[in-house]
Amino acid sequence: MRVRPLPYEVSALARRLMQAPGPAQPALAARILREVEAAARWFAETGRAHPEFGDGSLIGRLLVTPLPPESFGDVPAYLDALQIAAGALLNHTAGSQISGFAGACRVPWETNIPQEFAMAETKQRVTTVDPVWTRICDEAEEAVRAEPLLGALIHSGLLHHATFERALAYRFSLKLASGEMSEQILREIADEAHARDSEIGIAARADLMAVYERDPACHRFIQPVLFFKGYQAIQAYRIGHWLWRSGRKDLAYFVQMRVSEAFGVDIHPAARVGKGLMIDHAHSIVIGETAVVGDNVSMLHSVTLGGTGKEDGDRHPKIGNGVLIGAGAKVLGNIRIGQCSRIAAGSVVLEDVPPNTTVAGVPARVVGKAGCAQPALTMDQLLFPE
Repeated sequence: MRVRPLPYEVSALARRLMQAPGPAQPALAARILREVEAAARWFAETGRAHPEFGDGSLIGRLLVTPLPPESFGDVPAYLDALQIAAGALLNHTAGSQISGFAGACRVPWETNIPQEFAMAETKQRVTTVDPVWTRICDEAEEAVRAEPLLGALIHSGLLHHATFERALAYRFSLKLASGEMSEQILREIADEAHARDSEIGIAARADLMAVYERDPACHRFIQPVLFFKGYQAIQAYRIGHWLWRSGRKDLAYFVQMRVSEAFGVDIHPAARVGKGLMIDHAHSIVIGETAVVGDNVSMLHSVTLGGTGKEDGDRHPKIGNGVLIGAGAKVLGNIRIGQCSRIAAGSVVLEDVPPNTTVAGVPARVVGKAGCAQPALTMDQLLFPE
């Protein structure tokens, strides 16, 4: 019979059990689950991972002992261990809370498993495949093995969560919480936003790919999510923008304020920002209320998309798709920047820019063509290549 992909934690527990003789596996499973409970209590009381048993998640406990490779070797033995793991978890979780058990189904395979071993379902279910989240989790596990001191951060920030959206919501709440607004409230806000608008998660994946492909300092998917303030600021802005569109404008202003305080990025929640945005370094970015930023735009630090005075109404720039904006550039007024154009570092742009054009100077003037079909993707900022 066909069954859905098994939760990663169940598969990992089975692999861990295979390291013990068959008769000892039930007792080992029970012991591991007791240690998970102990670690969870320790984490709740101290806020730190248990020195021996991990951070209170099942996968955190399993990573304390290196897991065997996923080749499984003897498939019947693996199935036996899987049956023991599933039974132990079902019995244990009937009267307890294990924070890691609800993890994502991240094993991208299905197989024919005998009915006595299968976690079968009576109805056919469609499994969502999320290659971005799968890769993030794989990289996270490798990072924990390489640097155990980051184990608590990586488990709480990534591996504890069932989906990419849940991890983003956690990061949002952690970075923006203050004495004025708790992590719990912010987490509920972000979870609601992601649940009601799937485009937020879609844009987050596009932004992540943009950073990975365009920033030479980014070598893994987990880097922007955990460490790059530009990426994190954009995702927080997207929550604020959802609040603004939902009519919750004061709360959106609060998010804008905290993003500015936490990341040094000030994006008005009413501004419209497309997918695939990459902000490199992200210090002192300002995007005004009526600004529009297209898809696949790249900008560097200290960019301003602002107005030219105190006039009200539509007063900020409209940036086309695929535009590259250099460090320190100021684009001011209700002007249009044509798609796939380049704005040189330090320029002050006060007039419309045609598509596929390079502008530079104060005030900016056209100095030539864009130099390539997609300047935002190539990140080529040389005005006159050698």
